[in-house]
Amino acid sequence: MNVYDQMNQLCTALRESHEYKVVKEAKAKLKTDKTAEDMVKDFLTQKQEVEIMQYQGKKPEQAQLDKIQKLYEVLQLNPVAAEYIQGYIRFQMMIGDLSKTLGDTIKEAVE
Repeated sequence: MNVYDQMNQLCTALRESHEYKVVKEAKAKLKTDKTAEDMVKDFLTQKQEVEIMQYQGKKPEQAQLDKIQKLYEVLQLNPVAAEYIQGYIRFQMMIGDLSKTLGDTIKEAVE
């Protein structure tokens, strides 16, 4: 079994997955709505900053978390932005599950 061939098969399976197709279609729609696109970019940037802080063991300020929550609520009012965010979250969850499985396998090898 060639690991690289298996990775190529996994990438093909990802592209054929429902989650990938949904987020890809939602992204195309998002590009047609500049306001929604800007809101989504702002939300994802701020969310990423908090995630990086948490990864580094730092606790984000409550005001920062409240701001992200409010941005999320505003995004839900825009159907194009809401569709993209929901698809993005589901796709990221799938990628997270795959990453955990891969990480567990790597951990088995090095421990």
